[in-house]
Amino acid sequence: MNKSELNGSPHNMQQNHQDAMAMVRKFDSESKIRTKDDIDKFVSAELPDPCTDLRLFQIVTKCMVHGPCGTININSPCMRDGQCCKSFPKQFKDDTEENVNGYPIYRRRATEPVQVGKYSIDNRWVVPYNLWLLKKFNAHINVEVCASVKSVKYLYKYVYKGHDAASVKIQKEGALGHDEILSFVEGRYVSTPEAMWRLNEFNLSHKSHTVVRLAVHLLQQQPIVYQDGQEAQAIERAALRKTTLTSWFELSKNDP
Repeated sequence: MNKSELNGSPHNMQQNHQDAMAMVRKFDSESKIRTKDDIDKFVSAELPDPCTDLRLFQIVTKCMVHGPCGTININSPCMRDGQCCKSFPKQFKDDTEENVNGYPIYRRRATEPVQVGKYSIDNRWVVPYNLWLLKKFNAHINVEVCASVKSVKYLYKYVYKGHDAASVKIQKEGALGHDEILSFVEGRYVSTPEAMWRLNEFNLSHKSHTVVRLAVHLLQQQPIVYQDGQEAQAIERAALRKTTLTSWFELSKNDP
């Protein structure tokens, strides 16, 4: 068992929840989000004004627009039985409403739509985000205000899941029901270095030459396949035919 798999070990604590606890320790009770003004200070679900902050507008339209889906695009991956599984598009709302089922309903004012690609987009399609994080990392970062006790379960969900494991299934002999895609999704583990490598779009593999295994044999002792009564003909053919080993020797001699 690896050190990180031993529950309670320093490696396991660091891997599972030390970072999350560090985030909790950093803020005190005065830092709690209590009012709708506090929510609007940290989270936005609206398209920014391009005249005021063009860079933020470009990042939001590139990274934080959901879909579109629904009747606009019924082939969107989020569609389930004709409905968006993420409940988009949201409803317009002039002011943020606090703590609805543990989550606020963010302010989404009705403004003029903007053209994003081939679709016309308004605030109903914006995924909630934090202005500072978005401008810092220039990537899709969904930020939500969680005011429910369920957030504790979300915070610690990795603490009690146990050590990393492979996906194994026992089935009856002769029964073929292997779902290769599902097995890959359930058993795949992406480490931090691999995630960084993929985000930077580096090559995952590289091969410069094709490796060919040579048929190694001693001088004039290459294997011969023949039928009874045709031994002499087989020996004559073998003397004229080059093997992969003799061809490699000849190539090395002529092109050192």
